Amino acid sequence: MPDKPAESAGPSFTKGMFFGQVLSNLVFPYPKTPEAERELLQMTSDAIQRLEKDFDLQRMEKEKRLPPEFLQKMREMGLFGLIIPEEFGGVGLSNSGYVQMMSELSMLDASICTTIGAHQSIGMKALLLFGTTEQKEKYLPRLASGEWIAAFGLTEPGAGSDAGSLKTSARLTPEGDYVLNGSKIWISNGGLAHFYTVFAKTKHPDGKGGEKESITAFIVTRDMPGFSNGPEEKKLGLWGSSTTALSFENVRVPAENILGQAGKGFKVAMTVLNNGRLGLAGACALGPRKLIQMARNHALERKQFGFPIADFGLIQSKFGLMTMDSYVGEALVCTTAHLMDQGDADYSLESAICKVFNTEAEWRTVNECLQIAGGTGYMAEYRYEKLLRDSRIFMIWEGANEVLRLFIGLSGLQGPGEQLKEVSRALRQPMQNVLGSIGVLSEFGVRWFQRKVGATEKLQGVHPELAAEAAVFESYVARLAAASEAILRREGKEIIHNQFAVRRLADTAIDLYALACTLSRASRALEEKGVEGAAIDRTIAKAFCRKSRRRMAENLRRMRKNDDSLEKQIARHVYEQGLPQHALFQ
Repeated sequence: MPDKPAESAGPSFTKGMFFGQVLSNLVFPYPKTPEAERELLQMTSDAIQRLEKDFDLQRMEKEKRLPPEFLQKMREMGLFGLIIPEEFGGVGLSNSGYVQMMSELSMLDASICTTIGAHQSIGMKALLLFGTTEQKEKYLPRLASGEWIAAFGLTEPGAGSDAGSLKTSARLTPEGDYVLNGSKIWISNGGLAHFYTVFAKTKHPDGKGGEKESITAFIVTRDMPGFSNGPEEKKLGLWGSSTTALSFENVRVPAENILGQAGKGFKVAMTVLNNGRLGLAGACALGPRKLIQMARNHALERKQFGFPIADFGLIQSKFGLMTMDSYVGEALVCTTAHLMDQGDADYSLESAICKVFNTEAEWRTVNECLQIAGGTGYMAEYRYEKLLRDSRIFMIWEGANEVLRLFIGLSGLQGPGEQLKEVSRALRQPMQNVLGSIGVLSEFGVRWFQRKVGATEKLQGVHPELAAEAAVFESYVARLAAASEAILRREGKEIIHNQFAVRRLADTAIDLYALACTLSRASRALEEKGVEGAAIDRTIAKAFCRKSRRRMAENLRRMRKNDDSLEKQIARHVYEQGLPQHALFQ
């Protein structure tokens, strides 16, 4: 199914929750792997697993690159064209299938997964989403075969999450092409790529006789005079992947290389990132599985005080939490990939939630596995320390998690904020006029009145064994909506400056969407396997519900009673005067 932008006129499960709305049909029933893809996915998965036997993956760490013969093998396997439609020489996987393959690659090695992900999830994603037929016919066959590798050129020294601060510029010439000048930094596949999606500031008529600056997306190829990439960066992890700066010195780019419309590049960039985050989230969902298995074997074999450390409660707690994180993370990714494949839903917030939850879950898992391994985990000959180095970047990439929390919270509040204005105006009218204003009140207003009398929307499709957990979900959707309304009434537009409150609303939304996906997955398991056969699914769903409920209760309670002002005071002191005097010298 063709890709579509993340933000559309379709419904959003997460945005609906900020209204107190529960769109059960978007997460129930839990999706299954498309029958048409199942055999192909299994064959590709088996081939990926054989790569570890056929190649010395440790060589990548030593040489800090993917060996040429390994890249060639990846081309032969079709890994560079997984998401590209068959008509252009690709495999044509659905988003669900692509995420599964990214997960398989992540279990093999994070550098391999990064190379493929930077190529398909973001590098040439704008071409898939916004490219013309002529552009696709010209470039996609080479990209599908791996003859050309793609990269995504957005980040600059002064512009990371703040894409509006770009300095790279493209000047329109009298001949109708553009002259590109500037630089990009930390570009994955920078030294390997032939095809670059590059974002630059361009000037356009403002309709008032002057000009305005906006962002435009361009296709830049390695053979264009004036283009170059810098040396490979020295990084904490992902040593086998390529990361370089890019430089543009009077690079002439033809107008037909614009992706989308001139001046609409910001939308292109955000849409690509909304789409691409799911590939990263999928990699993080399954990436640590091998490590958990290693830690399990170590815990069963390692004895202290006459007992395997696996018998100790604190070690059991770690395995319980890691397994729960893995189960929930997989449920999030599978459900959201299915939403993408349906093509009629807005999944922008859901994709961001997957990225935040799974990157943080992977970091916790890798850290805990290393702790279980003890001194062994700290030694370079084992997998633990490598995965710890490799996984740290994921919480920064494709939107730092702090920025994504603000995106989730503020985007969720946007709809209720607009509707509150309409309801407020309607409520100032005589009651008969209010009742007549059903167009205004049919969505937000009706739910607003329902919440006032204690009514909540139901989560449909949950197995009876999980009815209590469904009730928790329903209750906290209503509480999220009420908290959103309260903060909007209190702060209005100033809410954008209250990042503490926005973060708490976002974390509540993250827990709620994760809980809904988990209940969907566990419900399908209970329906197919029965209560005994799906006992572990039921247990994980109940455990996650209890933990997320405690987090949500704390986040919503602290919307009013918190330590925010004290934390700000301490931060201001450090900014102005530095750290407090060292205790040894007091």
